[in-house]
Amino acid sequence: MKVLTYHNIGTPPKSAKLKTLYVKPQDFRKQIKALKLLGYEFLRSDDLLKSPKGRGVLLTFDDAYLDFWENAFPFLKQEGIPALVFVPAGLVGRFNEWDYQKLMVKKTLMDWQHLRELVSAGIEIGSHSLTHPYLSQIPKETARREIEDSKKILEDKLGVEVKTFCYPYGDYNQEVRDMVAEAGYLMAFTTKHGSVLESPNLFEIRRITVFGNDFLPKFLFKVVL
Repeated sequence: MKVLTYHNIGTPPKSAKLKTLYVKPQDFRKQIKALKLLGYEFLRSDDLLKSPKGRGVLLTFDDAYLDFWENAFPFLKQEGIPALVFVPAGLVGRFNEWDYQKLMVKKTLMDWQHLRELVSAGIEIGSHSLTHPYLSQIPKETARREIEDSKKILEDKLGVEVKTFCYPYGDYNQEVRDMVAEAGYLMAFTTKHGSVLESPNLFEIRRITVFGNDFLPKFLFKVVL
């Protein structure tokens, strides 16, 4: 059982740094179709509470960029494939305020109407904090608000239970992990590489990051092995 993580589904602007965080829409579709042909089951987060063994993948998308709604969601909806989108709740409808200067590009985030459309189609919503900070490097009470308030806002605005959390930048420590558990989440996701079976617990779930330069054989090698 593997968890895959994507960031942008689109073509990177020429000025953008970290172009490998963009997976072209046609490559994304080829990857999903290949997994289907190989007999992989596409999972929901609740499936991770069961046995972590098996030939299944959970698709996760960090940051809730608008290009998910434009380039990935129509295909997933058409194919009936579930996914989990991690949303920085305090920045809905805005842009990547946490790193746009570093990356040299402003990337638009989905607004509440987009997110409601995802929910109505069965896409899961998870929290990616309020403002995407390094949670281990800010005051404890500020980190607690980022974790707790993001859950409340998403639940209030979207009318769904938010069960999952994703650590911004993959940054956390034991104290942050415990805050996430205390806030009522059922699981949390890291940026550490590995399978669900290799994860130490449900609040440190490992994932496999998919990059734009992962040509299809390389992608399949990462997932299958």
